Formats: sequence, C-alpha cells, structure tokens
Amino acid sequence: MLRSISAIIAAIQLSQPKVSDEDAQRFAAALHEQAQLHDFDPLTGVAMIFHESSFNPSVVSKDGEDYGLAQIRARFIGGCKHTPSPLLNPTPECLEQKKALLNPEENIRIMAELITRHRMFCKKKVRSTKFARWLASYQGRNSLRHKRWCKPGPGTYKIIKYRSYLIRQLYKRGLLKSLA
Repeated sequence: MLRSISAIIAAIQLSQPKVSDEDAQRFAAALHEQAQLHDFDPLTGVAMIFHESSFNPSVVSKDGEDYGLAQIRARFIGGCKHTPSPLLNPTPECLEQKKALLNPEENIRIMAELITRHRMFCKKKVRSTKFARWLASYQGRNSLRHKRWCKPGPGTYKIIKYRSYLIRQLYKRGLLKSLA
C-alpha cells in the first residue's frame, strides 16, 4: 500500500515524539521503500516498531536475543543463523550480524523480508495471508509442539488496534485521503 513519506513521518512522530526529524525521515524512507518491495502498509511497520522498540534503534532485549527497531531475533538471521550458540558464544560473523541489526535501515529491510516470509509461511500452513495471521507468526506465536500456526494473540491485536488508531489520526489531520 502506497503511503506518502510525510504520512509515515507523521505516524512515527505521533507514536514517539522524541524521534528527531532526521531519524523520522530516515525511518520513513526505509519503511516506504521496503513496504513497496514487500507489499505491506508502512503504517503496519510503524505500529510494529512502536510496539517492539518505541523507535529506539539501539535497543537489545533483556535476554540479548532481539535487536534494533523491529526487535529482530538475531539467531535466525544471516551470520547468526548457523552459529551453535549465538547468545553465549557468537562467531565473528554473528557479532557482525548483531551490529548490522542496530542499523535502522538494515533492521527495517530485514523486518520487511520477515513479513514476506511469514506471509508465505501462513499461506502454506493455514492457507491465509491475512494481516493478523502473518503478524502472529512474525511475533513467534507458532508452536510445533502444539501444532499451532499463525494464531493471533493479545499482542497481535494490540498492534492491529494501534495501526487503526494511527490511520484514524492521520486521516483527521488530512494526511490520508481514506481510512483504509
């Protein structure tokens, strides 16, 4: 879905007023580009990032697993993917990957790739690419042991509601032409 850069910037600054104009521009440009490449609404990305990191690009989760704006789980990405112990004994490649995840544009790029992967995964597992389904998968709500795939939970609906809130606010401000 095509959204203007100015609408994305406004959504970011509405979500986190502490984000500088320069950072809001950088984040919005990356979201705009990746949303077009991976066919998702950039306001979905804004809602996800707000929920995950409150737009802090250098945040690492308390357990040391998740990095950057979209809180990407490093152990499943690039140089960490084949590292036996990415948390306790990361390889040099894994350390580089973790560092790269703290770059906002790279983090947003990987978030977008993961959205595509989770959309395809949910299509295969539950024959659905609906927003709530792939978002639940992105959030790690899948369970092989329980044979649960792409099943939304409270955190999923929290992001969906927040995205709807952003859309309503941007519409009221004249930055969106429709509520879709």
